[in-house]
Amino acid sequence: MTAKILVVGGGIAGLTAATALAQAGNSVDLVEQNPQLGDLGGVGLTLVGNAMAALAKIGVAEECVAHGMPADTLTMRRATGEEIVKSPLPRIGGPDWPGATGIRRSILHAILVDAARKAGVSIQCNATVDHWHDTDAGVNVAVTAGGGLHHYDLLVGADGLYSDLRKRLLPDSTPQFSGQSIWRAEAPRPHNLQTTEIYLGGRHGVVGTCPVSADLCYFYIVQADLARTRRNPAKLHEQMAAELEGYGGLIPELVRTLDRPEKVSFRPLDWIIAPRPWGRGRTILIGDAVHANPPVLAQGAAMAIEDAVVLADELRRADGQIDDALRKFVDRRFDRAAAVVHASCELARAEVEQRHDLDVLAIMRKSTMQLAEPC
Repeated sequence: MTAKILVVGGGIAGLTAATALAQAGNSVDLVEQNPQLGDLGGVGLTLVGNAMAALAKIGVAEECVAHGMPADTLTMRRATGEEIVKSPLPRIGGPDWPGATGIRRSILHAILVDAARKAGVSIQCNATVDHWHDTDAGVNVAVTAGGGLHHYDLLVGADGLYSDLRKRLLPDSTPQFSGQSIWRAEAPRPHNLQTTEIYLGGRHGVVGTCPVSADLCYFYIVQADLARTRRNPAKLHEQMAAELEGYGGLIPELVRTLDRPEKVSFRPLDWIIAPRPWGRGRTILIGDAVHANPPVLAQGAAMAIEDAVVLADELRRADGQIDDALRKFVDRRFDRAAAVVHASCELARAEVEQRHDLDVLAIMRKSTMQLAEPC
């Protein structure tokens, strides 16, 4: 049975879901509230092996590896820059995919947009859901700038951490502050930066560098920020440079590239795990709209991508029984997503509270073993 599906949100979750659903033979429309599909201010990210395994299901994993910086090791350094250890990264997505692949967010986004269009997804920007109501056979949706009601068999909300659809469906589920904020900035890649490097023991919980292409990298600070400090947008580059004073290794070279505020992204880190069933009737929420976490495990994008391909898989298996497919989707995803959120938040709290009694490596090993299991 071919279903008619509306996906709300043109980010990683929405584009992956739209592509996977269309490749499964469904008729898929996607609406995005911004005037164009794009990265919207991100810098870079790391796709861990389970994300690559999920992206392979829509046929774009090889392209991500080709445009990114694949690696099977991680370097740990002291704040002064001295190497502590170079650790192997397990290939939790299977032997075909690197342990981690750094990639520019804009490149990943472009790859996903291209895949959606090739799959036949109809994309409309400057549009979102105005209102909707359930029917016996689906959902009638009014799209802004769309004129009138449109009938769909399924409405998929992939509109991010501050989801408007979630506010209307699950008004008691709101993002919570982790106690941390993150700085990110893009820079030319030093020739000797081949894999992610993490600096420990300095004034911040984590400072890191991540190559994302042959020419570029990004560097970041995960900072305890209990006051949820407001920053001056015109001076972000100067403020980030000041936060990195005293760090060694490649950090001084990268800091010298901070000459404009628009090079820097700064935001507080919020988290959420919404309760089951992640929707109502023929409306389902995926990705950051229902689960988001601090980036310590590099699983934010991965969880959204997994949601998308699992939703398409369950709908394909259900042979038209959409309500049953949605129940099975949540059954497959809830515990896995919740475990990532809880582990990430526990590690974030340990950094903020400067706890030394927590077995960080044990938590990370447990998460890695869980994520190595098929999604």
